[in-house]
Amino acid sequence: MKMINEIIRFNKEILGLNRRNQEYVRPFNSPSSKAIADNKIYTKRILKKELIQTPEVYKLIRTKKQLEFLDWDSLPKSFVIKPNQGTGGNGIIVFYGKKKGKSEWIRPNGTTMDQRDIILHIENILEGRFSMGTKNDIAIIEERIKTDPLLKQYSYKGVPDIRIICFNQVPVMAMLRLPTKRSNGTANLHSGAICTGIDIGTGITTYSMHMKSNFLLSDTYELIDSTVDLKENKALSGIQIPFWNDLLEIALKCQKSSGLGYIGVDIAIDAEKGPVVFEINARPGLGIQVANQAGLRWRLEKIKDIKIKSIKHGIRIAKNLFGGEIEENIEAISGRKVLNITEKVYVYDKSADISKLEKYKDTKREQVKAFMDTGVLTSRIDSKLANRIGYMNAHKQFAKLEIPKRFETFKDAQEYIDKSENEVCNNTEIKRLAKIVEDGEIRVRPVFDIPIKVSDKIKITEFISTQSSDILCPITIGRSDLTGYLIDTSNTF
Repeated sequence: MKMINEIIRFNKEILGLNRRNQEYVRPFNSPSSKAIADNKIYTKRILKKELIQTPEVYKLIRTKKQLEFLDWDSLPKSFVIKPNQGTGGNGIIVFYGKKKGKSEWIRPNGTTMDQRDIILHIENILEGRFSMGTKNDIAIIEERIKTDPLLKQYSYKGVPDIRIICFNQVPVMAMLRLPTKRSNGTANLHSGAICTGIDIGTGITTYSMHMKSNFLLSDTYELIDSTVDLKENKALSGIQIPFWNDLLEIALKCQKSSGLGYIGVDIAIDAEKGPVVFEINARPGLGIQVANQAGLRWRLEKIKDIKIKSIKHGIRIAKNLFGGEIEENIEAISGRKVLNITEKVYVYDKSADISKLEKYKDTKREQVKAFMDTGVLTSRIDSKLANRIGYMNAHKQFAKLEIPKRFETFKDAQEYIDKSENEVCNNTEIKRLAKIVEDGEIRVRPVFDIPIKVSDKIKITEFISTQSSDILCPITIGRSDLTGYLIDTSNTF
């Protein structure tokens, strides 16, 4: 019965095609704003004024005559061809490289197109084969984005992008679209790309789906939990999207500059440039609801009459209304606990009986703030805190050792550790020595095994004792101790 009620509730929240057009596209998207969205060249010009990055244009082909004079050698090895007024990703071809010594370009699925094949495709674009209303069109040859290293792990050769739907200057729903072999390296869902929902509050991926192939009914999706055609299939839930707050801000800037009241903004993340807007859409598809396992309808109705004062105000409302509540679902589907970037943790005294930590609450311990830092490997503890929990004598013994105060290189520091570590550790409570950068200097510092409680889990953790003046919290948890956790960067301080 509970499942039936959930299905009924979900259906009431779903936004259908007719309702989308009648209640949101027509009333809130003027003909002039739709003309901008439907024309990629216009879009680039508008966004450029707002200093929003878009892919660099190499060539604009307006007539078949231009093709006779196209300098093919001037094109890079990888590029993208797309129709200016294309719809649904139709007509877009991605070239991943060029065959050595030949005028043949390689597509993500391994097939090639020679110069003649490309000319025929461009002629089809010019004739309006892929455009709305089959009007004559313009072919755009533009830069192929170099995918951000994190998202590249989940994509089959092409460029993944993030679609964010905004209404009334509030981001209401988002998804990550991942190219597959079936989609020929494009992020087009109808071609077989994967769509993964994103929690608005955290920027962390949740549910995933792709369209069933060779199915009689259109737009029939199935839920999946991992990539489908990579050498090593990876779990799709729990991915922290880079630049999340920046992406939300860019989406709202696109809405404001285009004049679209209801908009879908497609943004890729370049390895060097960061966020780059692919296009804006006046009629974004509705499959995003399946991937998020949530309906657009109630979200749109909730913010319809709110007066938004600024972009930051719109983002704050989005996170308060549509983010955070999905945290338990993220934990359930990813199997990983969500931590804030700063968390309160317990550090136990050196004299504590390890076997009794779980049973006795009166065990001597200290509650402190910890900073989750995936940028360092080994966790760190401020030496003053370490002294308070029983390591003062160990520090005194360490201070008596004739260890240089600084080293010129990491190699020098490692050579010292290799030479002296056994002698130091045999005569002290120090577990080992570690080389770190401390206040801009390469130094050797002691390492202790210390029990720590993070999110109801007690673990013996290696800590490098540090005297750095710029440490954010007395405890820093490094990435070697963050396995099994997701970090929510939306609650930074």
